[in-house]
Amino acid sequence: MRKLILYILLGILSLYLCAEIIPGISFAGPIKNLFLAGVTLGLLNYLLKPILQFFLFPLNLLTFGLIGLVINIGFVFFVICYLFNENFSVGGILPLILATILTSFIYTFFFHLTKSFKYE
Repeated sequence: MRKLILYILLGILSLYLCAEIIPGISFAGPIKNLFLAGVTLGLLNYLLKPILQFFLFPLNLLTFGLIGLVINIGFVFFVICYLFNENFSVGGILPLILATILTSFIYTFFFHLTKSFKYE
């Protein structure tokens, strides 16, 4: 349960930082929609990503792990451009890729940081 909460909080944090740091992505709308987008991204990463990684494992071996980045691009694109397209604006594919890299970095950094603490 703590891991799910961590995924959700990191989803919210990563979308907020993407909107603040990356020049091609902006957020305009109520803060509640940012939280809903972060919750959606966190749930996708928690529930759907392990299933996709399991079924795409042979392709992951062939691409030396780049399929994980493609999965993250798909999740960020789905959340920002389809579910919450009235609140987020994306100025092209490069800001989307940068947002995905930043999101992946945030998830990886905080999971390695929390792995040193025994929280479960």
